[in-house]
Amino acid sequence: MLIRSFGLDKPRQQGSVGLMSFLNGQFELKESQHLEFKEAAGGLPLDVWESYSAFANTEGGEIVLGVHEDRSTHKFTLAGVPNADEMIDEIWKQANNSQLVGRNILLPDDVVSLTRDGLEFVVMTVPRAEREEKPITIRDKKKKKDIAFVRRGTGDCEATENDLALMRYDNARNADRGPLDRFGLDALCPETIRRYRQVFAGNKPGSPWNSDSDIDFLYHIGAVAKGRGGELVPTMAGLLAFGYEYEITSWRPGYLLDYREETGDARRWEDRVVSQSGDWSGNVVDFYLMIIERLKRRFKMPFSTDSTGVCHGSRNPITEAVNEAVANALVHAYYGNDACVRVLVSDDCLRVSNSGNMLVDRDVAIAGGVSDTRNPTLMRIMSFIGATDRAGSGIEMIWSVWGDFFSAPPMISESHGPSETLLVLPIELHQDIASDFPEGEQRIRHGENDVLKCFESTGAELGVGDVMTMLPGISKRTAQKRLKTLFEKGEVARRKEGSAFVYFKE
Repeated sequence: MLIRSFGLDKPRQQGSVGLMSFLNGQFELKESQHLEFKEAAGGLPLDVWESYSAFANTEGGEIVLGVHEDRSTHKFTLAGVPNADEMIDEIWKQANNSQLVGRNILLPDDVVSLTRDGLEFVVMTVPRAEREEKPITIRDKKKKKDIAFVRRGTGDCEATENDLALMRYDNARNADRGPLDRFGLDALCPETIRRYRQVFAGNKPGSPWNSDSDIDFLYHIGAVAKGRGGELVPTMAGLLAFGYEYEITSWRPGYLLDYREETGDARRWEDRVVSQSGDWSGNVVDFYLMIIERLKRRFKMPFSTDSTGVCHGSRNPITEAVNEAVANALVHAYYGNDACVRVLVSDDCLRVSNSGNMLVDRDVAIAGGVSDTRNPTLMRIMSFIGATDRAGSGIEMIWSVWGDFFSAPPMISESHGPSETLLVLPIELHQDIASDFPEGEQRIRHGENDVLKCFESTGAELGVGDVMTMLPGISKRTAQKRLKTLFEKGEVARRKEGSAFVYFKE
């Protein structure tokens, strides 16, 4: 019998807590996105395969057999299973029954037993299925059809058509290279093509494609392909990269690219670039080039430029990491019914989200070296202008840079219904590093306690300008925000003096 300490021998997804922690009384027994309990007092429950399908089609997880749930209070207690060896044998028998389980993706050590205080438990560790393996289905005898499940928090839900559409899309590794016969070449924006070719030529001056006509150039990079009648039409990647927003939304109504800066005391946003605004093309290439310029100014760190003045790279690891975060979201997004990429800059963090879940486990992505993209043709198009290197090291590089320069690590998470991946990059520099930055490049981050100490040290009334004098490096907006937060918390009082507030300790 194989016995191991559950959850302690390999890294798990965020939010997953090992059963040994439960058994040791360190945590309340509680199900999660990655953990499911089954009682199994009368043998292997049939609904274990619903959880198996749900975990495999989502983020992976653990199914623990031998935990009782009180139906009235929904509290869990440890009960154990009657015979762990027999239950493990039954699991393998059913897992390999193609009339019940569509595909067995369990490895030999994914089903184990463990013992505590005379009680035996069986644990199934279900991996995230590979993109070609999804959907993992089980046979519903009543409905006489195969059904796929997905995990939604603590529940197993039948996959929706949107869930299945995403899985089908990910099955085909070159889906974005397919021609869209409903569109002609007039769906593509000539100005975007001109700008792209200008950056391409600066990034690849020796390419023979630089002498191509626009049509030949677009064909070479994968933006157009031969349609059913043999004529050239945009590919999916080409429409996203170079198309007009009104053409893209006629095909994908939910398509949205959104960049916002929400800092200081601004109630809404200080700056916004959104694909549906109607004053620019609304495509992926223009969105990327426009917001990278803004992020360069925001982080006060210079990007390298070519002779045209268009940026296509970076000299600084922080801006390289920010660039990678944005480019990754654009090329890994699922441009299906809910096709959305959002970039939000606040005082405290940079948030980058895209529709669609990750294709590999979080820990694998952070370790790096695995290049697996949802939209390989779009990634190819973006790589030609230096937006991404296609090496599978983007997330790894972001984690490394943030560990070197910032006081809090990045966070990456997935949500479901609709599917979304969110990357959060806290932007508070290590204090010893912040002081080394040239003046005007990156301001030192000061928290509420720093501002509160200003009142404690002086005992006087303070305005925004006073705080800026006492805390070198703090921006005006950050000073305003910190004072406002202290007032809302009741830590300080304030009164109006002219057009501004002065703050004081009561």
